Amino acid sequence: MLHYHEVIRPTFSESFFEQSVDWWLGLTSGHMGPQMYQHHMGVRGEKSMSGVLTWEEHAKHGHIPNQSKTSFLTNIAEVAAQVNSVMPVVEFGPGSMEDAKILIETFGCDKYIPVDCNLEVINQAKVLASEVRGCQISPAVIDFFSERNCPLIKAPALGIFLGLTINNLPGPVPKGEPRKELVATLKNLTKAIPAGGYLLVSTDVCQDGELNKSLYNEPMHKLFGVNHLYRMAEELPMHHFDPDGFDYNPIWYDHCSLLAHTVIATKDQNFEMGDCGEIEISVKEGDVFHYNNSFKYRPDFFQTCVDAAGLRVSRVWKDNSSIYMYLLKVPSQDLWNNSCVRLVS
Repeated sequence: MLHYHEVIRPTFSESFFEQSVDWWLGLTSGHMGPQMYQHHMGVRGEKSMSGVLTWEEHAKHGHIPNQSKTSFLTNIAEVAAQVNSVMPVVEFGPGSMEDAKILIETFGCDKYIPVDCNLEVINQAKVLASEVRGCQISPAVIDFFSERNCPLIKAPALGIFLGLTINNLPGPVPKGEPRKELVATLKNLTKAIPAGGYLLVSTDVCQDGELNKSLYNEPMHKLFGVNHLYRMAEELPMHHFDPDGFDYNPIWYDHCSLLAHTVIATKDQNFEMGDCGEIEISVKEGDVFHYNNSFKYRPDFFQTCVDAAGLRVSRVWKDNSSIYMYLLKVPSQDLWNNSCVRLVS
């Protein structure tokens, strides 16, 4: 059964132009993540460069997504045993929802709330609702990395944040490990489940910069890494812009355990943005533009951030890869009286 959650804030396309201008001008960086996963009609030749489709291809064939999925499938039964109760599931960044049916079946939940900034989550929820019985599907459309998270359900629940998405904290390259930002993100996520419960989080701890760069340089991820340029060319008022003039370019920053996702210009080009071409952009061959982040948190650092966020590690699963899966105990919080959102009962 599909139930439309009241939290639908599709403001991302509206801000895409402003975010893109600031990015090209160097005023902001590492902040384009929510724009990367949107469906669009941009093409390279005859190949679709949609953020949804290029990400799905990477998720199917990429080394890191498959490591993460293997960890999930290997350990999910033990997670359910550790939780030891039937809880609603709130999943942040559900992707194509391929794992949703496994979650619903494993945890026996009667409510599943997929949370994403991509409006495509509603269409995916419709498909899921037609395939499962006895579970209410209630998609919520928000940017869970923003500070605007809000209560989504009254009862204690299991928050799910897999796919290494917690590694994608937005922002420029920091001076050190992003303690303040990670603590704030953990606190913000738990706002969605104010009655407490658990938060299941996966993260990558690999500190080998050269290995990290090589894994993200896989063909499917390289296509995903430039898809937003084709979206710009398709959707924004841009003139004389050639999205083919850039390549994906990962950069490792050891001091903050960050794999920065960037594009590098392969040629000089000048283009204009705005209905009247009022914003002039000049790009030189070799210029680098930083659009998103994959932090690789050291386990000790992650543990200190969990503690600072007021959470407790219930159990950690460590496989033969660098993927760690943490089950965090979330305490009950006050329900915000000023919340304008009607909670799912």
